[in-house]
Amino acid sequence: MAGTTPQKWPQPPDSSRWEAKKFADVDPEDFYNFARVRPRVRIEPDFTRAITWPENAFYFHVDPMLDRDFVLLIGTEPNLKWRTFTEEIVDVSQRIEVASVLSLGGLVADVPHTRPARVTAFSTDPDLTSRFPDLAIRRSRYEGPTGIVGVLSDSFTKAGIPVGSMWGNVPHYISASPNPKVVDALLSRLSTLYGLGLELEEMQRAGRRFERQVNEALSNNPEVAAYVRQLEAREDQNSPEEQDSGPRQASSPGELPPGEEVVRHLEEFLRLRTTEHSDEDDTEDDSDNGATS
Repeated sequence: MAGTTPQKWPQPPDSSRWEAKKFADVDPEDFYNFARVRPRVRIEPDFTRAITWPENAFYFHVDPMLDRDFVLLIGTEPNLKWRTFTEEIVDVSQRIEVASVLSLGGLVADVPHTRPARVTAFSTDPDLTSRFPDLAIRRSRYEGPTGIVGVLSDSFTKAGIPVGSMWGNVPHYISASPNPKVVDALLSRLSTLYGLGLELEEMQRAGRRFERQVNEALSNNPEVAAYVRQLEAREDQNSPEEQDSGPRQASSPGELPPGEEVVRHLEEFLRLRTTEHSDEDDTEDDSDNGATS
């Protein structure tokens, strides 16, 4: 989630990447069931063990070339006390005079990985909403159960802060794997909306590599490959209006969804391949004309 502020923070060092500085976090004690969202243990260089707890942290970024500063909230959806949690987030935002808010996220859907990542969004800011069509952002018409982002959006609206959300549709059969193709789709639109000038070539190469890896995995899983072809056919046949109605959350009767065991094998294959890629992969990315980005 990103917020924009009118005032200037102390300026960080210039960099081609954002070097956002952490300035606050939310104590996780009241908001998590640690039996469900477990802390993680890591080994330090001196072989001692350290515990990392679920975190929701605020960062700020300043660029003298931009007309606004940015505050980032990065974290994990809480299990408990959502209204109290959102009150704390909104309180911090008001104290630092956040002027507008835009959240980014992934939405699991019945979409194929071989097509350009679909992006849906909503905003209470009419000026922002009017720019969605030019960026191939479909206006969200989703109704149904919501997550913490939906609750936060409602709280910001009630506090008088313009708010929006932008979602990349993530293929459900690879939803557990980091998806650079969806990340690129979100960041490229964010960059255009706010004139950020983000350099996304590395992310685009990662997206092409990711698609090749998925295709390689599917070559060993005919059941999932057949299912993906069904999704492709449906995606190609749907009109923009039908696509705007929102992502399908589950396969309809008569379709052939991949079995859970097959999907687990696919996810495991992708995790292994992600750790094995090399500079040779990047070279291949530059000459790969078959991938869609």
